[in-house]
Amino acid sequence: MKKFLSVLLSIALLATFAFFAVASGESSDADTTQPAGAASDSGNDDTLGQYKVEIKDARLTKDYENKPAVVITYGFTNNADEAAAFEWTFEDVVYQGGVGLERAYFLVDGDPYNEANMSKEIKKGVTLDVEIAYVLNDTTTDIEVEVSELISFSDATVSRVFSIK
Repeated sequence: MKKFLSVLLSIALLATFAFFAVASGESSDADTTQPAGAASDSGNDDTLGQYKVEIKDARLTKDYENKPAVVITYGFTNNADEAAAFEWTFEDVVYQGGVGLERAYFLVDGDPYNEANMSKEIKKGVTLDVEIAYVLNDTTTDIEVEVSELISFSDATVSRVFSIK
């Protein structure tokens, strides 16, 4: 009977700690980020959890099948105590006309971009530019870039719209 009560008390304590951890995480992130869909003229950088991401630039190119593509440049700053990589920290989605774009893994010859930085781990206080390419659906419709934390209890996002025209 003593063992049963001890286990029951342990479960109750764990549930209480989990509840407070979730509740405190949601309020702190929501207050420091831009709402989805907003674009900022002041560099559009923002904090997501313990990280900072800036949606810096978009440039047009073509993929290896000669389809139109866009390369998005992100500035990723790690403010966490542990090393982190962009691809394991954020979820990035690019929309064109409300439809998510597929990633482009190979671009036309002679158009280099630094896709390797996406998986490089960086230590606390370091900023790294990351480039990711996406295949466009057309060459006239604006694109919207959205970034959120990959694992988070917050709905916070950083976003920016680029004109393709």
